[in-house]
Amino acid sequence: MILRVLLPLSLALVTWVAAAGQPLTLLHFNDFHGQLEPYPNPETGKNSGGIARLAGLIEAIRAEDPQRPLLLLFAGDLLQGTTTSTLYLGRPDIKLLEEMGVAAAAVGNHEVDFGQDNLRKLAGMVNFPLLAANLHATPEPLPVQPFALFHPAGGPRVAVLGLTTEELVTASHPRNVVGLSVSDPVAAAQALVPELDAQSDLLIVLSHLGLAGDRHLAQAVAGVDLIVGGHNHFRLDPPVEENGVPILQAGERGAYLGRLDLEVEDDRVLAWDYRLLPVDDQTPVDEKIAAKVARLAAQADRELLTVVGRAGTELSAERELIRRAEAPFGDLVADLAREYSGAQIALFNAGGFRASIPAGEVRLKEIFQAFPFRNVLVTGVLTGAALQAALDHSAALDPADNPGGFLQVSGVRFLIQDGKAVGVTLDGQPLDPTADYRVAVPDFLAAGGDGYAMLTGLRDPVNTGQLISDLLVSAFRAQPQVEARVDGRISRP
Repeated sequence: MILRVLLPLSLALVTWVAAAGQPLTLLHFNDFHGQLEPYPNPETGKNSGGIARLAGLIEAIRAEDPQRPLLLLFAGDLLQGTTTSTLYLGRPDIKLLEEMGVAAAAVGNHEVDFGQDNLRKLAGMVNFPLLAANLHATPEPLPVQPFALFHPAGGPRVAVLGLTTEELVTASHPRNVVGLSVSDPVAAAQALVPELDAQSDLLIVLSHLGLAGDRHLAQAVAGVDLIVGGHNHFRLDPPVEENGVPILQAGERGAYLGRLDLEVEDDRVLAWDYRLLPVDDQTPVDEKIAAKVARLAAQADRELLTVVGRAGTELSAERELIRRAEAPFGDLVADLAREYSGAQIALFNAGGFRASIPAGEVRLKEIFQAFPFRNVLVTGVLTGAALQAALDHSAALDPADNPGGFLQVSGVRFLIQDGKAVGVTLDGQPLDPTADYRVAVPDFLAAGGDGYAMLTGLRDPVNTGQLISDLLVSAFRAQPQVEARVDGRISRP
């Protein structure tokens, strides 16, 4: 049912008022990315996240009023980004989500990064549904549902419709998405919302579309009451309101938990209160989960605490840097790939850089956190015209979206202007569209990942078998100290 809000819908100003409707507390988080342990947060100066603290906070909220109905939702991207996620394929993570009481989870684009069979195993390990109404698989279906219905005792009827981003089929390695397709989320919602509207008092879209997609959905689909989102890693406090529909998003890596307290009666919201709650050093800990995480981390650390070298400067993988402009970390890795392969040019998608490496001693753990995808280096021959098309594709991406497809490069210099790569040069000479050039790319890009279909036309391709992470390991082991700085190879006016 469409919610008729009786309070002024200015979310920054709405405060709790007493009401006698059906109560519900909605908790949500998104883009967890395997962050089982707390991590230093430079924004706050504290340790953020950690699934034991997240679980402890959820349990403390439940304990406030054990009779009050509570719904815990996760908006996708459980996998990828930490060593434990890579080693254990997200299997301990999803069991811990079940232990915390997650009611439903959206399918994020990274949920297929370890293959479709792994996603099937994850879904079979837990009793809560994975939701994505616009994700389709042939010939073997995925264990994914379009929606879920909940009617907690004493609370309103709740319908949760899942939607995922079209990037699921472009941002993972193409081998992981064979037979998968993602249809228009608006069309999928329009087909299901009338049915769900009739069966619910509160209709929630659990979305991994990103904020722009959520805004478009709110404008295009009537009947949606609330969007619980993810994908951008945005911290929306207060929530964004689009066409009268609140859009929630709680940052990333378990650093925040969103809490929405509602009172609903006759399909009307009588009262509500929304807060983003930090998960940090002051947050209570679920000791049982903390012990499980400690055992997992100790097992992984025995192998991964080996020091391989020293970084003289921080190698930053901050999304606002490496996905928008030339970055020192991008220059370093692209240069290493070009040197190793003997190619004239190297291209790397910024989304392959998953974590920063701080200055100081560097261990295997930090390198595998930075490059968890296990991509290998591929070389081949590309025409100048195809190379120009690839650089233009990167230049056309909106930097405000922190696109993972933005290219870090070696061997070329150019200006990004009006969505084009302008004045491309190699060794001071203009790019010749008719000439052939040997390029080095991760196998992800060679297979057309991130929309780089032109790179599937590499001639004489050679899979070097060289892991990108191992290139970096070798660089650290070969010299006393690794440093990286930009040199102006990518510029903007």
